[in-house]
Amino acid sequence: MVAIPHCLVSMDNLPTSLESLQRRVTELTTAYHARGWTTEATSLETAIETASRRTLADTPDPSTTLDALSTCVRKWLTAKSWIVAEDLGLLVLAACESLKGEQDPMTMTAMNNLASAHWGRGQLDQAVALNTRVLNLRRKHLGETHAQTLVSMANLASTYRRLGRWEEALKLDARIVELKIVAHGPWHDSTITSMSNLAISYTHLGRYEEAAAIARQLVDHGEKNGLPKTHPSLLNWKLSLASTYRDQGQLDPAEKLERELVAVSLDKFGNFDPFTLTCMANLASTYREQGRLADAERLEEEVVTNSEKILGETHPQTLMSISNLASTYRSQGRLEEATKLGEKAIEVLKEVQGESHPNTLVAMVNLAMTYQLNHQTPDAEELADRSVRLMKETIGEDHPFTLSAMANLGYIYQSQSKWDIAGGMAETVYARREKTIGKDHPDTLAALEDLKRVAWVEAADQNAQSTLN
Repeated sequence: MVAIPHCLVSMDNLPTSLESLQRRVTELTTAYHARGWTTEATSLETAIETASRRTLADTPDPSTTLDALSTCVRKWLTAKSWIVAEDLGLLVLAACESLKGEQDPMTMTAMNNLASAHWGRGQLDQAVALNTRVLNLRRKHLGETHAQTLVSMANLASTYRRLGRWEEALKLDARIVELKIVAHGPWHDSTITSMSNLAISYTHLGRYEEAAAIARQLVDHGEKNGLPKTHPSLLNWKLSLASTYRDQGQLDPAEKLERELVAVSLDKFGNFDPFTLTCMANLASTYREQGRLADAERLEEEVVTNSEKILGETHPQTLMSISNLASTYRSQGRLEEATKLGEKAIEVLKEVQGESHPNTLVAMVNLAMTYQLNHQTPDAEELADRSVRLMKETIGEDHPFTLSAMANLGYIYQSQSKWDIAGGMAETVYARREKTIGKDHPDTLAALEDLKRVAWVEAADQNAQSTLN
């Protein structure tokens, strides 16, 4: 099991009064000092002292203390100090609910802050529950078009994306863009940010043309308005556009843009930045699809090493980089190394994100293919079959990931001369790829060749049977 660090606040006896809140905060500062978290403890002490000076002794106002402590929570969220933000966020929300009521704007802000802390710590189910609650409250009391309501919608969509609940994320992202275009126009900074999120959701769902159209719009807009090539927004838009190029089978333009991104990110952020690692991983994937395995291997080994250092060995991005390296090793015929890495990635992904998360399922498909090449056909079939069934349930029958998993399972059936099953699967994969990604996509053309091969074998078998009869 992967150990997840606990916050220090107990859910028992949460504060219901200003006095109990102050007492619990004092206990928290003492615990932080004991842990050596001096900066966090000092910030809390300063917040309480500031609130005390601003509050009249004879008419204590809880809002003053709550506002000061909420400022601390936001500060730690910005600094990505997720545990301390969650600790204090729990105390502030409990006190707000008791002293101000659920419908008070300060309470709804406290809910939003705590949900963000849950998100940062990877407590995604808790983040969804709290984000949903605050979104419903803000819709009811502030209206759907209110800025804070839109923030809650965006936060919930972001959490859905991390959980692999891409249809739900897309629905929210599309609604946010629609509302912001009406309120602010298509090129307001806030609208543009939401358009970028919508493109990401389209990509996750395999709707590559729609994702590419938005990404091109954003890149063109950024360049026409003179954004420097190192601007974070322009870099992210180009990253999204390059990914859609690769997903559409346009490997040369994908490579060109990804090489540019790697060069810029290395120069601006350095080797140990998450954005740099993402750019390098994407370029490596393009190299692998181009058959440039040595180039892919070099990049992926660096990505794995650096991801483990800066993100940690159990971070999903690290685990997917390990799975990608395993795929490259498999393509090089290094099956023992590929198996070891693939099994490692899946074991931890199941613990961190769950077996049904798309990341885990993609890693399972990759490992199934390694098993097959290593003549572990029963293991390969079992793992591939489970991957296909779970993908159909979670991301749908027509998703490109699902169709790739079906194609791989069909290959396993072919190796066992199960031509009837393989033939039906080949027909399904080809028909659905033609519908979803187009008849000229390399994956669709590969499916057509696979269908022809199965049909040829089946025809040869029938001719052989006729001759014998």
